Amino acid sequence: MVEEAIFLHSSWRAASTYVWAKFRQRPDTYCYFEPLNEHLFTLTAEIIDRFRPWSFANHPALQAPYLEEFRPLIGPGGGIPGFPAHLTFGRYCATSADSLPELEVYMADLARLAARLGRRPVYGFVRTDLRVGWFRARMPGAHIFIRREPRRQFLSMLRQAVQGNPYFLQRGPVILRHNMEAPAFAPLLSAIELPALLESSGLREAFRGKLVDETVLRRLYFIFYFMWLLARQLGEPQCHLVIDIDRLSLDDSYRREIENRLGDLVGMAISFADCRVERYDENLGWSAPQFEALERDIEALVGSNSLPNLR
Repeated sequence: MVEEAIFLHSSWRAASTYVWAKFRQRPDTYCYFEPLNEHLFTLTAEIIDRFRPWSFANHPALQAPYLEEFRPLIGPGGGIPGFPAHLTFGRYCATSADSLPELEVYMADLARLAARLGRRPVYGFVRTDLRVGWFRARMPGAHIFIRREPRRQFLSMLRQAVQGNPYFLQRGPVILRHNMEAPAFAPLLSAIELPALLESSGLREAFRGKLVDETVLRRLYFIFYFMWLLARQLGEPQCHLVIDIDRLSLDDSYRREIENRLGDLVGMAISFADCRVERYDENLGWSAPQFEALERDIEALVGSNSLPNLR
């Protein structure tokens, strides 16, 4: 009998791929990478083969492409049948009371494939940190949250952008565009000039020639940090275990504690002895005052609004 599933909840550039890859190294697991990744809607064998770490991703070396586990599920015309594409970014703050039948059916399909192979499913999510409550209520298993110190996480996104991949920095505005009516985002939407930021040309211009538009950058961090705080309120408390990736990288006693707690939770021995995440200490040395000023404004915004109970 296949044991209960393992759910990894996080957001982009928080080292969740590193943790996911640790599970994937095991012969008794079947590890799905980003089950809500938009590429799954049109997935083909060729896309899987091309979807590999880029040179500056800072991802662990992989024995197989990221999306290899989805290969048996590709439909005759491409894409994963039943993949709920509208939920890639839509219903981003879904609660335990919400009905998402398409997502339940899709997740059941993924679970069946793993069960047929006699392996334990592991789901490496990066689009569920604000809807953990929905998954916890409907998906039995071990739910684990992976977080990173927000300034360093944002700087990792920024480094990717200036090297030619602004995808991660763009996710905040994309999420908001798909969730304009979400009560949890109301304080944020009332505080930023979203229409200008949502212009894709504006975002492209912000990183043209590796020069970052500071006005755009401040708005992006405003969105990112608001969502980061929201995830700590709504996502982390719903999980059986929270992994602080920065502490995991620096503190041996904390690392051993997490390894032990994880072993007790999932019945697997996972070592994080090689965990090393970029610290960006030199960048933070000169940028700390700017971060602090923005964070005070965002924390005041969150604190002055009674956020709905979305668990």
